[in-house]
Amino acid sequence: MFRLRSSVWFVYVIATFMTSQATEHESHSLRHKESEDGVKDDEHGTEVTRQIEAMFRVHSYELSIKPWNHGVPITVGISLMIESITDISEKHMDLTFTLCIHETWMDERLRFNVRPASSKLSSSVVLPSRLVQKIWVPDLYIVGSKSSFIHSTTVDNTVLRLFNDGRIIYNVRLTTTVACQMNLYNFPLDMENCSLTLQSLGYNCDELLLKWSNTNHQGSLFLDSKLVQNMPKFRLVNHYFHTLNVTNNEMGSFAGSSISQLQVNFIFKRYLLSVFFQSYFLAMSMVVLAGLGMWIDPKSVPARVAISVTSVLTLSTIITGLKTSLPKVSYLTAMDVYLWVSFLFVFSTVLEFCVFNYIMTKQRKKFRKVSSLLENKRRLSRNRRCRKPNTRGRELIDQQVVTSLTRDFGREEKTEGDHNTEERGLLCLQCQVSRGSDKIDVIFRLGYFVSFVGFNIIYWNYYITMACQVYNL
Repeated sequence: MFRLRSSVWFVYVIATFMTSQATEHESHSLRHKESEDGVKDDEHGTEVTRQIEAMFRVHSYELSIKPWNHGVPITVGISLMIESITDISEKHMDLTFTLCIHETWMDERLRFNVRPASSKLSSSVVLPSRLVQKIWVPDLYIVGSKSSFIHSTTVDNTVLRLFNDGRIIYNVRLTTTVACQMNLYNFPLDMENCSLTLQSLGYNCDELLLKWSNTNHQGSLFLDSKLVQNMPKFRLVNHYFHTLNVTNNEMGSFAGSSISQLQVNFIFKRYLLSVFFQSYFLAMSMVVLAGLGMWIDPKSVPARVAISVTSVLTLSTIITGLKTSLPKVSYLTAMDVYLWVSFLFVFSTVLEFCVFNYIMTKQRKKFRKVSSLLENKRRLSRNRRCRKPNTRGRELIDQQVVTSLTRDFGREEKTEGDHNTEERGLLCLQCQVSRGSDKIDVIFRLGYFVSFVGFNIIYWNYYITMACQVYNL
């Protein structure tokens, strides 16, 4: 009896377990079918999200390929929002942008149905990053970019919003360093034209077209204009939008095909004031200091040489330091012209003192020689009674040498035995030597400063005129 009851109980348990498993399986199948058909909502999703998940599950491969647009090129609308422009470097000839790129296009494969009652609330959905990677997006890149990265604070700064009609808005925030070929002929009075260019990497104009959205033309290109206006070295003068079709002759089978390209040109004008005090003002100071050294007494050779040589070395250090912050170009910039001309002015003070000292030394030697001969003549004259008769011939020879030397300085002897006349001639000779050397120094002082003032007038007029012509263009 006991065995019979145990067998009945065992059969009952097995039948109950099988019935519950069948019911659970049927319930799971029903939920799965409802999820695929997108008919029923539950607490873990909505009708829209279920349709999108089913779409990605069934068409995961096709969605990663460029959509078919009935033989018409896919049109991608582009708009930019620049947050900042930093690190405009003359040495590396580049600048850094932090910006958001907004892309818009149509993909009919991603359409989904929305109930009329909830159309206002669920007409679009933001897709997570794992699904963004499965959707085709335009293969845009920044022409001339040296380095770029997408921000990831606090998550990856890429957003894709999908609308029920298949319209897609794709936003990405990035920082990029773009090359800018600068023309430094007029540096630091220059104006630079740098561009930010976007184009497709693999599609030509028959497959993909880029166009500017109306956002940038109707509104501002910059998130905050103060960030652009307060750049440390440049001021943004203007910016222009361009839509180009560039012919590429170096893409193998695509040679000769046109590629759609969008470009923004930025016109930057350099602030002159900071560069002026770092370079021009120091050069002017050295030139004036070296010129003031010419008022030092020429007999104070160490002081005069020291101030000239110090000015030369200081200006050389300034030139070397400024060149390290500029690219090694094959031409002279406007600042190079000014600094090297200033260097020549300072170096000319050293040359002037060398010439002046040589002339003074030569005239002193002549003066000493004439003075020595006159002294010998007086001694011979005092002792002529004690001399032999032939001393008269020697005295005449000495007198002829003295007369010849004094004639070179504008003085001739009128009488042979007039000692007072000889003394006056000696004093006059000494005055002429002093006046001649001083005259050379005064003429050089005047010419030095007049030439430097004239150079500044010509220099600034020329380069300011050139800068104005470039600005008007």
